[in-house]
Amino acid sequence: MLRPSLRQLILVVLLGAMAPLAAAQDVSRVRVMLHPDAADGGQLPAATLSTLQSLAGASLTLASTTRTGALEFTLAPGMDVVASAALLQRLRNDRSVLWAETVASGPTAAKSTKRITSASSSSGAGSGRKLMLRLTGAATPDWTGLLPSLSATAGSKLAVDHQIGNVWVLTLADAIPNAQLAQLAALLESNPAVQYADPVLRAYAQLVPNDTRYPQQWSLFDPVGGVSAPTAWDLQVGSAAVAVAVVDTGITVHPELVGRILPGYDFISNGPVANDGSGRDGDPSDPGDWTNGGDCYDGSPAEPSSWHGTFVSGLIAANTNNAAGIAGMDWHAKILPVRVLGKCGGTFDDIVAGVLWAAGLPVAGAPPNPSPARVINMSLGGQTACPQAMQDAINAVLAQGAVIAVAAGNQSGDATNSAPANCSGVITVAASTRQGDRASYSNYGRRVDLSAPGGDGAVADRITSTSNDGITVPGNPTYAVEVGTSFAAPHVAGTASLMFARNANLTPGQVLSIVTSTARPFPPGTQCATGGICGAGLLDAGIALQNTISSTDSAPTGTVPVIEYYRADLDHYFMTANVYEINYFDTVLASVYQRTGEVFYAWTDPALAPPGTPLQSVCRFSSPLPLIDSFIFTASDSECQFMKANYPGIWYLETPSAFYVLLSDGNGACPTGSLPIYRFFNNRNDANMRYTRDLTVRRQMLNKKWAPNGLGPNGVGFCSPA
Repeated sequence: MLRPSLRQLILVVLLGAMAPLAAAQDVSRVRVMLHPDAADGGQLPAATLSTLQSLAGASLTLASTTRTGALEFTLAPGMDVVASAALLQRLRNDRSVLWAETVASGPTAAKSTKRITSASSSSGAGSGRKLMLRLTGAATPDWTGLLPSLSATAGSKLAVDHQIGNVWVLTLADAIPNAQLAQLAALLESNPAVQYADPVLRAYAQLVPNDTRYPQQWSLFDPVGGVSAPTAWDLQVGSAAVAVAVVDTGITVHPELVGRILPGYDFISNGPVANDGSGRDGDPSDPGDWTNGGDCYDGSPAEPSSWHGTFVSGLIAANTNNAAGIAGMDWHAKILPVRVLGKCGGTFDDIVAGVLWAAGLPVAGAPPNPSPARVINMSLGGQTACPQAMQDAINAVLAQGAVIAVAAGNQSGDATNSAPANCSGVITVAASTRQGDRASYSNYGRRVDLSAPGGDGAVADRITSTSNDGITVPGNPTYAVEVGTSFAAPHVAGTASLMFARNANLTPGQVLSIVTSTARPFPPGTQCATGGICGAGLLDAGIALQNTISSTDSAPTGTVPVIEYYRADLDHYFMTANVYEINYFDTVLASVYQRTGEVFYAWTDPALAPPGTPLQSVCRFSSPLPLIDSFIFTASDSECQFMKANYPGIWYLETPSAFYVLLSDGNGACPTGSLPIYRFFNNRNDANMRYTRDLTVRRQMLNKKWAPNGLGPNGVGFCSPA
């Protein structure tokens, strides 16, 4: 919730701060993070440089690399804003690129030591005792020798606390001011054993159809300030196969969210902050984040519980068209609650762990996530540079194919000062009003990608969503009206989930390109209409969905889509490229087999492949035996012959050529212009396999303990044209 005192200061801030940003500046530098499949972090093979220059249509000169492995290029000559935006879109649409962005002119901002704060929090210097480090090299460190060396570099005794992926969290014996903690981090980066180091700071929630409350939800339908949700729903209302992670305060029970919540996790490591009697555990329920005056180190006044995660979840996925309550952006997607904020907010080490786990990546001490998210919403943050461990985590998540929507922040300042909004690769969302203007509290600037409804002013112009009437601990489910960039980001997250339901093969870069290129212009006369301070425009979910070509309509010339189905009672997958079978499964067997939304491409007629293409037929076996009742597909001639020779009467060859694909080499590397299709085996007597091109699905199957069952370290079954 936004404080009145802050509202009174906004005009003064704007008069002094917005003018410098309004002037158009030529772009002379771009920063690019390559997909790890294209090159290791910080590396630039000659062939990759040639590809990037071809995509950019410009000469790129490598100037430097970041500590997290991004490549910074100079452009000669420089480009205006329009030309550079087109260049970035071409780069982002290529699968070899995780993210691409322009680099602001002038010196790189130094690490900020400001407290991570929300619009409803007082300022304060703060203190801490933890640091996040990534060490050079991949070997397990020998802490007996390394820890004394690092302690000597820092001039303070350090202890190992825990590990998050490639990052180690070290602690000091006592808390020190954040400014000193940042100095320690800088000292540690001078040690050759350290790739990067960041102080661990604190983050806070960014507060400030026939559904009975739908008329109150102007953000969905208002012709000026809304997101054109009804137009989007005409094309897609969502898929239960898409998970949206809400990295926030957790979740409370609400009828609007019944049947929509996946098993999540609580990553708050500090017991008093967690406020639930324990540290990290498998219960992401929100016990309340209320504070008494003086509870937090900055001396902030008492605050009631926010139920922030519940509010955000309702905006994304409230049960819709049920003649009650509100409508969610996505009618079918599942919410994955990941709790990282509690009393007095949360810390970035917990947030990094939560984001990694949300995408299905391993986190020490936490069980594997069986439902990795394709979309992650982070309505949190504050005034600090992007922690390098956070950037590393974002890069890893993007490499899995997941999109990250982030609130720009509520400080009415430049979004480049607010993390994780200032991290590369995320979709940074500013808040707009019902009138299509910048909300008074919203951050702005070149780092903003686009704006979406966050509300402002009168109650009728604020955002309505799910909440709870408990002042401290959970009470009864209810609804509330709020304002904040926290509630702009979920509109983008919900739109992204609808886009994935329409085309599961989209990359994060393609999602960003679509939502920014289809954004509506700001109304004439608004602050955002000039100066480029509010991103590409206002989110228009309807036009974004219209510009998302469905998976089945995206097949390369000569190929057809291979459609995947799932049978829940047997936990079995099936796929077919035959139009008659597809129709039969979609109609007669619709109560047994449901489409998963996953699609790849293949040939059914070899004559339609480019001349000289080395195609391989995929044979299909079935077994009607009660204890099996399954199908097996293989692109290996030897496997096909083995099945026929060794399992007569058990497995029957239905067709020697269900469709035609490309083969990888023995290490699982696919030919140029094709993508790997990963193969998994369920390791059960019923012998079912799953094939997927989706890295999020691949992570899901690994976490479900299905065995990689193909060639190379990643288990490639065959290759599909891109």
